[in-house]
Parts: sequence; structure tokens; C-alpha cells
Amino acid sequence: AAVAGKARIAGKSAARKVVSAAVKGKASAEGGCKVQVPSSLRAVAQAGASKNLSDGIRLASNAVMPVVGFGTYKLKKGECKGPVLAALKQGYRLIDTAQVYENEADVGAAIREAGVPREDLFIETKHWRSSHGYERTMKAFKASCRKLGVDYVDLYIIHWPGAKTGWPLPRGQISPPDWTPAMRNTGTWRAMEDLYEAGKIRAIGVSNYSIRHLQELIKSCRIRPMVLQAEYHPRLVQKELLDFCRREGIAFQAYASLGSGDVKDPQLKEDFFAMPPVQAAAKAHGVTPAQVLLRWALEKGCHVVPKSSHEKRMSENAGIFSFKLKATEVAAIDALHTDKRFAWRGKDPDTIE
Repeated sequence: AAVAGKARIAGKSAARKVVSAAVKGKASAEGGCKVQVPSSLRAVAQAGASKNLSDGIRLASNAVMPVVGFGTYKLKKGECKGPVLAALKQGYRLIDTAQVYENEADVGAAIREAGVPREDLFIETKHWRSSHGYERTMKAFKASCRKLGVDYVDLYIIHWPGAKTGWPLPRGQISPPDWTPAMRNTGTWRAMEDLYEAGKIRAIGVSNYSIRHLQELIKSCRIRPMVLQAEYHPRLVQKELLDFCRREGIAFQAYASLGSGDVKDPQLKEDFFAMPPVQAAAKAHGVTPAQVLLRWALEKGCHVVPKSSHEKRMSENAGIFSFKLKATEVAAIDALHTDKRFAWRGKDPDTIE
């Protein structure tokens, strides 16, 4: 037992060294560093080819990001640990959280209790918009790691291209107060590049960026973004954005796949499950509407991070590998596109300077 214990410790130490070596390489237009972290995560050629929750796409940094993960948006502080622990026990290996969710400590507690080897997990968290700027980004990242109880994260994402406005700030105020549009690239992204090169992050990305934002970042950065997390569902089939990411080697992670609208505004709510093409596909394959929506996103080339606090739905959301949609079914769901946004109160990120 003592020998086995020493072997496990040695293995974890070696894995940490490989992580550090992997992320210290410079990711360029041709790709990222080429050292792979030993883990049970398996790389597949495309999202639709994944067979289980451990299958993922190899990013430019060489890290493998699972195609299906577990989201924690709206899982409140103090209520998040249980669902995350249940998800990990069901086999989920990617956990998506964020600074603004205020549940990183719960996520960390669930990870420790689950006992899944760190190298077999993909932990991603997001930098909040009030933390833009080099020093604030460094501080925010350290705080996230402390709450998560980890010494590195697998993916760190800029949550929003602009500064914080609106409640609880007084009218007309922004946070940070010294915000300028150039700050996201000259300050925030520079900090993320430095953290990546220091071995603290295995991949860096952005969320809610438009093609214009991505082009500006690619033009000025020394390490290219590896992941874009963006709203994507039958009412918002972002073909141009997804095609751009494909051309640039940026993995596309979809959120709001099941239609998480603003509950306070009936104009920003719609039952995706009741859409006739979704209902028809669910009946044809003997699956749920949620499974159809997630499978559709995979077949479009997206990663997904559905959230649920119910174990049965977690299991259903994970059960999307045993069937494939017909081309006609995919096309019928594509045709539901109306360019309508539900997240961020319907705000188009491209309006951010």
C-alpha cells in the first residue's frame, strides 16, 4: 500500500510537471504547444464523433476539451456542490463555472470530494467584466484558483468584451472606471497570455465575442484564442461566427443550447422543447427534446455545457452519443433560425466597441 501511495504521488507530481511544460510553449497561428497532459480524456476528430463524456477536441494548446460538459450558471452559492458532485459521479469531466456565478468554492469542494484525478478533469472558469485590465485580471485569476482549490485551470475565458455597466452601478458609471476598448487586448489578454506561459492555464479563450472582436484580438495578440464560448441554439444559428472559428482553429463552445431565457422578460423566453422539428426528431429517435437539441449542436460542430440540478436530466443530457440526427432533421432545426438572442437580455455583443 505504501509503495502504491508513493507511486500515485509520483504520478501526480509528474502530471503537474507535464502541465507546466505543456502550457509554457507559445501558441501561435500554427498551433499551440505539443505536450499532452496524461489523462483519460480522449481526442476525437470532431464533436459529432464523440462517444462519451471523456471524449473531446484537441485544442491549439494540445489540451483535450470534452465535447459535453456540465454548466453551473444559476447554481447558487451553497447549492452548487451537490449537483456538481452528482455530475462528476455520472462521468462528466468538464465543469464550467465563472467568477460572476459566485459558486467556484462549491465547485472546488465537489471536485475534492469526488476524488477524480485532477488530470482527468477539465476545469474552466471565466473572468468577469469588472476585472478588465492586466493587474485586475491577475488578481481575479488568483482568486478563482483559490476558491476552486487548484493551482491551474484548464481553460480561462474573458466573459464579456466590455466593461460592467448597469445594476448595481449608478446610472452612467462603468467598472472598471478606467475602461477603454483597447484594454481587453492590451491589458486583460496580455495577462492571460502571461498566465498561460507561466503554466497556470492550459488554454485561453473568450466568450460573447463577435467576429470583429476576434479579428482585433488575433491581429494584436501573441497567443491566439483557443476557444470561443457563445450563445448558439435553433433561434440563433451563428453560421458565420462558427465558420470563422473553424477557419481560425478556434473551438466553439455553445451555451443556452436548451433555451435559457430571461425569466423576468416574457419576450426573452421560448420553449425550444415544443418546436415541431425538435418534437418530431425526438419521437423518431425515442429520445427527449433536450437530447435532440444537444445532439443537433454537436452535429453542427459545437461543444455544449448544459446545466441541471436534477440527476435524471444530467443523465439524459449525457445520453446523446447513441444516436445521430438525419440531415433532413438537422436542416429542419437550422430553419428555425430567426437571429434572436435570449442571453444578456437579448444584447448583441457586437454592439460593444
